[in-house]
Amino acid sequence: MISPEASNMSLLDVVKEQGVTGRIKGKTGSKIKGKGGVAIFKALKTIFNKPDMSKAQLPALKALDTLMNGIEGSSADPRNIVFSNPVDWSEDTGRVLDTEPVYGHYRTDEYETVRDLKEEDVPAVSSEWYNDSKNAATPPFWQALYGKGTNAPFNSPSLHMIVKQAIKDIEDAPIIINKDNPVPIEGKKAATTALTISVLRAIVETELNSGTEGKSFPDSKVRRLIVGQPQDIKNEKESDAVESLKRINVPNDIEECWFKLSRRQVKLMAFELAKRKGIKMHFKQASGDIARSPLVFGERPDPDTEKKSLDWKGMLAR
Repeated sequence: MISPEASNMSLLDVVKEQGVTGRIKGKTGSKIKGKGGVAIFKALKTIFNKPDMSKAQLPALKALDTLMNGIEGSSADPRNIVFSNPVDWSEDTGRVLDTEPVYGHYRTDEYETVRDLKEEDVPAVSSEWYNDSKNAATPPFWQALYGKGTNAPFNSPSLHMIVKQAIKDIEDAPIIINKDNPVPIEGKKAATTALTISVLRAIVETELNSGTEGKSFPDSKVRRLIVGQPQDIKNEKESDAVESLKRINVPNDIEECWFKLSRRQVKLMAFELAKRKGIKMHFKQASGDIARSPLVFGERPDPDTEKKSLDWKGMLAR
């Protein structure tokens, strides 16, 4: 790939150091801020410093795709990096007398001949790796960044192919939250947030609509219906609610997920939705953590009425 002077460098090192100037004998090339592989590697670090499937990762991938689109075909494209290829030299000393531009790689047949005359062993590379025209050479450096996976020695997807596929995969991927890692409905505002999810709201609403005065809301039944099966989450707004409850940040809509919640949270959801619908309900317990007591359909009885009722019962007991 490179010369004996730089033989300790890997292809990754070359990418990280790439600028847009030609090679100088005994040097590895110049690093130019914001150009070529330097900019690409900086973008890669941004992507891999973000959590997988985060909302920050997709824009970073798209930005890298745009950056690479801009580099491809330009003077910073590895296949278009220009070198001086010997076309005339001294047969006695190997001193180069004249050169012409060559793109993609410097280790041409002519270069090998010149180095041989100096008793230096620098064999030529494949002729496919260099060309006297732009956008024609296929050196390993170009293969790694822009190749189609059909050139030796890589014969595998290039970075640009991987970036484009990653963008497509993330944009198309359905997010499913499984039974082993359910969405928790817990905390002060969780019940209100959960009611923005239509499938959960519908389960609670069905039981509210069938309730009768004096009866307790069937919180155990509702809880089983919510936690006992995966729920379909249909749209962006509902996905946002799930993300908020689970404290995650992903770029896709969440299509399906499992939930976990307590009977207390079920009753809080029912009480909040009843207020919106104008359905009278009250917690039987009047103080403390009232949401742990039964939630009853109808208005709370007047305390005096309750006392009189107790008095009559007491009298009858006598």
